[in-house]
Amino acid sequence: MNWLMKNGCKKGFASCLLLVFALLGCKTHKLAEQATVSPVKAPANFKVVGYLLSGEIANGKAARFDVSKLTHLNIFFNGTDSTGKFRHLPHLDSTIAAAHKNQVIVLGTIGNAINMAMIVDTNRAKFIDSLVSSTIELHLDGIDVDLEGDHINKSYEGFVSDLSIALKAKGKIMTAAVATWESAQLTAKALTYFDFLNIMTYDATGPWNLNQPGPHSPYSMAISDMDFWTKNRGISKDRLTLGLPFYGYGFGPAIQREFHYSQIVSAYPGSENLDTVAVTPGNIIYYNGIPTIKRKVTFALQNAGGVMMWEMMEDADGDKSLLKAVDEVVGIK
Repeated sequence: MNWLMKNGCKKGFASCLLLVFALLGCKTHKLAEQATVSPVKAPANFKVVGYLLSGEIANGKAARFDVSKLTHLNIFFNGTDSTGKFRHLPHLDSTIAAAHKNQVIVLGTIGNAINMAMIVDTNRAKFIDSLVSSTIELHLDGIDVDLEGDHINKSYEGFVSDLSIALKAKGKIMTAAVATWESAQLTAKALTYFDFLNIMTYDATGPWNLNQPGPHSPYSMAISDMDFWTKNRGISKDRLTLGLPFYGYGFGPAIQREFHYSQIVSAYPGSENLDTVAVTPGNIIYYNGIPTIKRKVTFALQNAGGVMMWEMMEDADGDKSLLKAVDEVVGIK
């Protein structure tokens, strides 16, 4: 997940600024990172993983999302209810059923909002029982673990070990979202329990680091991340997915800090083919446009087991869609 979700903030705040800047007129610069992209046939087991916030399902907005272009849908519940189960939300059953109709594997994601007291040795068994039972009740195919920062603590390895055993006993899978900068917190043994790892190849900089403006997910980061996890951590490339951001960050004295990709391309014509937009002098948005996304997917076809996208409802529609760009390269379905 990205910075604002980690900090429990709502996305897209101060959207009025976006309209003001659009009226002022914008300059775009720096073409999206270009490269000759040679056709590469996607392996049959190549994964296309998309995260979808449970709140977007509950409010009905996710109904417009075309799940058929995914192989895996991760529903980001973040926390659980007081009993340790995933919350049953409006439109959840129909969303899961639609995914399964399209042969899409559906996982429930737990994030930093879970009660960490429930993963310690003495409380873990009850929590895992609740998680697994709600996975079965909701017809989910497994659980995705997106614990980050201080939540990767001394209880993490034991928790994922026991959760993996319980899930596999029911024929379910378990994955994780991990970041390279947090690798030292993840033991080699803990990593063995996951069917595959979603590498969060983004947030190299952002609103928490305003004195270092620049791209938060450049193509070079895709190369270095995959190289790190295969060579330094010994993970086979088929167990890695390359994270793709569907959002951008604003740097400058008079600009909002986070933008959905859809907001950017709606306000600034042609920005879908760029990686930066200069809104006004000194105020710049950094993101990934279509050419860079396609280049990253082509790289992943040869150097990873799939791609992962955060977050699906931040995408644009039609020909400006990043998911459409991914699908044009992968062409699984």
